Amino acid sequence: MQCRTNLSILAPCLCATQYKYNNASKDNTLQQLPITIFFDVSTLNPEKITGVGVYMLQLLERLNKNPELKVIPVLKLSRFKKRGKLEQFIKSKIKLLWPWTGFNEKNALYHGPDFKLSMNAFLPRVITVHDMVVFERSYNSLQFYEMGIRSLTKALQSKLDAVIVNSEFTRSEVLKHFPELKQKTHLTYLGCDRAYPPQVTPVISKEEKYVLFLGTLEKRKNPITVLHAFKLLCDQGHKLNLILAGTWGFGADEIKKELAHFPYPDKVIHLNYVPNNQVVNLFKNATAFVFPSLYEGFGIPVLEAMTLGCPVITSNEGVLKEITGDAALHASPTNPKEIATAVTTLFNSEEMRQSLIAKGRTQAAQFTWDKCAAETVKIYKSLVNKTKKD
Repeated sequence: MQCRTNLSILAPCLCATQYKYNNASKDNTLQQLPITIFFDVSTLNPEKITGVGVYMLQLLERLNKNPELKVIPVLKLSRFKKRGKLEQFIKSKIKLLWPWTGFNEKNALYHGPDFKLSMNAFLPRVITVHDMVVFERSYNSLQFYEMGIRSLTKALQSKLDAVIVNSEFTRSEVLKHFPELKQKTHLTYLGCDRAYPPQVTPVISKEEKYVLFLGTLEKRKNPITVLHAFKLLCDQGHKLNLILAGTWGFGADEIKKELAHFPYPDKVIHLNYVPNNQVVNLFKNATAFVFPSLYEGFGIPVLEAMTLGCPVITSNEGVLKEITGDAALHASPTNPKEIATAVTTLFNSEEMRQSLIAKGRTQAAQFTWDKCAAETVKIYKSLVNKTKKD
């Protein structure tokens, strides 16, 4: 007796099996492909590297070394003229962002590392938010405040798949204004490990003791409170100088007025621009780095001070308390007396200084660019895998 198979009955099963096989094969192929990252360098300025610029460069360097990734730097069409200079600077070819860029791409995503979204929503989209200071009217000009709010709100209310923040403080600030992003917000601390240039001749002789403030001379960095604290130290007869290192920012007129009326003008040295090799010297020879900032998204200067062996006095609130832990002296950023007391403690106790220096180096060593890049890649992978499942 012969057994004949009815192919018409088996056909649907064969088609289903073939469909599953084809899709499984496709998934396996995608798993083996590198993830393509369209990395937006539109706001990178080779002539003026800001903190965000450092983040972009350090991340790019590490992402390019990852065999699981294919990194494509991209540039908005409006920045076309800077393309050649940027390519020389990052030593990589840059593609222009067209309206159709990313269409039909597989295993790919877009990353805007500086708040901005420049690519259409063909792919998963990630942005990094470094701080929410544009929402603080008292720290910005009216024009910057209004423009910044519009720009950041537009980005955060767009079709986003992930928001990277650089501290728990920044996460809380984002969610204060955009609570709907809670499930999409991811933390990757920044790094502070980098190669430092050779030192040059100190600004003042090593025999002279000084406290250092380094940062933009603007209202939110709080240099006026530093001046008030330093006046108290001078009143008490401390033989110290104050070095204010930084260019002028928002609120400069008020700060200049304080400087003009400071009763000990010969004790204050203002350095408008400080090259990197001079920064190393300033940190290494200072009695203390005083940084009672009122608002920061992360606070790389305090970690760089710690890395270079300079004890830190900083704010007892916000992100600066978060990242310094017990490796710094903390004071109210609005209380000059508390800041002056902390400086006096370090001025009078070399033992305390050395203890803080040791703790500071240990604390700063926790924040590395390799770790930042590794956490960022985890976010990339989770988004690409989610897209495959969807």
